[in-house]
Amino acid sequence: MDLLKRYNVYIRKKIKQNMKHSIRLALFLFIGIISVSQAFGQETLIKIRKDTSSQMKTLFKPHKLTSFGISFQSQILFGKGGPERGMGLQVHLNNKLSLGIASFNSMPRRNDRNGMMMGPDDRQRFNALTIEVTPMANKVMHLSFPLAIGRIQEDMPKNDNIAYPAYVPQPGPKRRMNRNDRREDGTLGVQPGINLEVNVFKYVKVFGGANYRFAFGEEKTPGMSRAAGTLGVKVGVFNKQVKR
Repeated sequence: MDLLKRYNVYIRKKIKQNMKHSIRLALFLFIGIISVSQAFGQETLIKIRKDTSSQMKTLFKPHKLTSFGISFQSQILFGKGGPERGMGLQVHLNNKLSLGIASFNSMPRRNDRNGMMMGPDDRQRFNALTIEVTPMANKVMHLSFPLAIGRIQEDMPKNDNIAYPAYVPQPGPKRRMNRNDRREDGTLGVQPGINLEVNVFKYVKVFGGANYRFAFGEEKTPGMSRAAGTLGVKVGVFNKQVKR
């Protein structure tokens, strides 16, 4: 019985060795055939495509600039935290994409006779870079999707003067009761929105919509994040054709 077992083990080892040799031989023959065929310029089973393109291809193909424009916009935001006034400048590309800058500032309270006191919340400033997508700007009424990313700051008045909390005496021969704002450290602000625009004239647009301002960072306060409605106007050149 021991002799039979040893014989079976010997046969299995031989079979495995023969299989390994056969696989190696087949692989060497395959590589040799490909090399010889390439040397003699004949077609092989594996075809290698040559790069015949003269320009690099990319996943996203940028559109050619067919039109441009520049416009000034003014808007009023109303909602939580009191009204804000916004001013901005935009550059329009292909009448679909707009890039620009904008600044939003809290407006003074109406019942203040001096017009400079704080509202219910601290005065807020939001300076941002803007991007706006308008898919169908040539229609009389169309939607646009603005996005502002920038820095939010709150200007908090000092309580040195009870009667005029927004004012403190300033030293100097020609200085009176000037406004004093203590500016807090800023935090990141992101404000997406949606607007309905109307082409009133070729160079004038009016719009209304809604947005929400998100605040991020350790310095954020509950009053920095807010929802608001907006009404505004844009004046400028929106679709100046590029001559080829």
